[in-house]
This record gives sequence, C-alpha cells and structure tokens, in this order.
Amino acid sequence: MSERLLLSMPAPHEPTVQWLQWDTEAEQVLDSGVVDAQASALAALAERFASLPCFVVVPGEWVSWQRVVLPKGGRVGLSALPFLLEEQLCSDLENVHLACGAIRANESTDVLVVDRQYMDLWHGLLANSGLKIKSVVPDYAALPANVALIDDVRAVAHIGQQAIAIAKDNLSYWWQLAAGQDTSAQIYHLQGTELPEGLNEQDHQVFEHRLAMIAKLWQPWPIDLFSGAYALRDESAAQWKQFRCPVILLLTVLFTHFIQLALDVRDNRRQIELYEQGMVDIYRDVFPGARVVNARSQMRSQLNALEGVRSDSDFLPWLERIANASKGNVSLRIQQMTYANSAIKILVEADSYDGVDRWVAALASQGFEVERGAFGQLDKGISGQLELREAAQ
Repeated sequence: MSERLLLSMPAPHEPTVQWLQWDTEAEQVLDSGVVDAQASALAALAERFASLPCFVVVPGEWVSWQRVVLPKGGRVGLSALPFLLEEQLCSDLENVHLACGAIRANESTDVLVVDRQYMDLWHGLLANSGLKIKSVVPDYAALPANVALIDDVRAVAHIGQQAIAIAKDNLSYWWQLAAGQDTSAQIYHLQGTELPEGLNEQDHQVFEHRLAMIAKLWQPWPIDLFSGAYALRDESAAQWKQFRCPVILLLTVLFTHFIQLALDVRDNRRQIELYEQGMVDIYRDVFPGARVVNARSQMRSQLNALEGVRSDSDFLPWLERIANASKGNVSLRIQQMTYANSAIKILVEADSYDGVDRWVAALASQGFEVERGAFGQLDKGISGQLELREAAQ
C-alpha cells in the first residue's frame, strides 16, 4: 500500500491536530485537515482511515536529543543509560521518558529525552484512538541530514550532528553555533515568509503545506518515542501473550506425544521383525531343510493340513507309541515327521547304526511295521528315513 496517514501532534497549549493523507509513490497529498486535540476526534479519523499506517511527529521543542557512548550494550547498557544522562539533564530522571535505538558497546547511541507530562498528553490522545500507529518521532527526527524546514513561526533543522526545533527568529544564531560557516544545507520555507538573516546564501525552496513537506522528506530516525512504558498495546500481540502459555504447553504436549508415538512405532517394528525371525527359526526347526518364503503362511498351511485330518486318525495315538519307543535313546534325533495314507515317514539322525537298530526294535515292540529307507553318512553320525505302518495282526 502506497498511502499513509501523517499526524502533527500539538504542543501543550495547542488545541488541534493536523493530519495528512499522503501517497508515497505519487508523492502528493490526497487529503488533509485539522481536528480537535481530543480522543473522540482522532477515533473518528481512525474510522475513516482504518486501513492506513499512521506516522506521527511531535513538536521537537519538547524533545531533547542526546548522544552517549556506553561501555556495555544490550540490556546492561539500557539499564545504565539513565545514570549516564543524569548530569546532562535539568530535570529529575523520574519525570522524563528516554527513548533510544539499539545500544552497542563503545558506539555512539542516539537518545531522545522528553518530559512525561508531554508524553502523557500525546499518549492519551493516541493510545485508544484506533489509529495504526507505526512510529512517533520529533519533527526534526523525520528529516534527512542537512535539511531545514521553516514556517512563519518555527524552524526545524537537522544539520550535521545537530538537530533542533526552534523559533524562526533564533535559527540564524543556532546555525552559527551548531552548523558553522562551511556547512551547506537545503532550506525549505513556507511560501510568503522571509528567510532568517544570514541564511540567504543557502539553497532554498518554498512549500505550501508544512506537513506535506515533512511527508515528502520523510526519513525518520530508528527511534520511537512510544516505547517502554508508553509502547502502544497491539491487540493481536496482547491476545497472543494471553494464550501464549497454553499454546506453548499444548504444542509441547503434542510434540512429546508424537515423539513417543514415533518411538513406539520404531519399537513395534523392531519387535515384529524379531517375531518374524522367530517364526522362521521355529519353522526351520520343525521342518528342517524346508525353503522358507513366508513362515507365517507356511505354518498356517501346515496347521490347516493337520486340522483336516479326521478325528478318528491314528496319528496322535501313534505319536504316543513312538514316544514310548524313543525313551532313553539319546543317540537318535527326529528331524522331520510326515503323516499320510496311514503311514508316518520319519527323517532321523543317529550317532550309529546300532542306535537305529535299537530304535527299530523298540518300534516293533510297540506294534509298528518298520521299513527302512536309504541312510547316509554325516560328519558325526548317520541320517536316513523310516516309514512306520500298523503291523498286521
């Protein structure tokens, strides 16, 4: 947005506030006027220009400009600032308001000093007006360097390292003391007014509207008088401040919850991997040599096959008889057992053929007819297959 609203606040004895609607791109006045120095009048102005940022200048006669150098920066330097200025000020520190820019150690810092009674006046008019206040500066702090602005009564100047708002008739005396003869400046004076004595040699131009000329020259210092105790309350910031702690707490809880959830998911995945590996190991123990693709599905297929066996099957009674025949035979190990067509095929490993012979005799004593398959030599023992059927009566 290229439009803005400028206000010129009154001195304590002045009854009105001047305002100006300015287009920064076209550098021209869109509208201007004067309202009573009352909060209700400014509130009406705020309704009219609700969408525009508002910049405010106050009479520089009531604001002192000081420059200090502090050994410490930041908050430490800010806390030491009043004591450093105490000897330079003519009033009690409790009665003045200090506004400054960023404080850096061993660097010059600009400080604006203003009596609290004037701050109370300006703050009282603007605080609850509804205007979107962006900056409040003395009028000389809105000018670029080496510029003076003169109307029919007052003069505002920013020359070199000096700035002042003063009666027009006294400007030439201040100029000799502060600016010197070698300083050239651009002077703007109200149409129909004469320049103070001694300033005719300076480059000068006329203007018709003082606040419009300030708007055109607008280069404010990075200092806002409405700071510290006089900072205007931002409703959105106030609402955020009100809900900041609950929101931060909620975000902390949510963050903790999702972190814990992520950790739980990671642990569950690790546990699932362990279970999957355990199923593979169990399947390989039950069915040695079998190719494992999906241990869970393959195990389910085996269980389904067992559940499909008729209830009057001889399988379970045969297992009990096989177990009885195997008691005490530690030299023999059953690797695989398959039941089909009223016969059990058993893959076994043994330390020697004697162990197999003893086991075959024990199975025969349990009523089985045993048929030996091929046996082969292992590194430590032998391996082969036996087929068991019910012995003929």
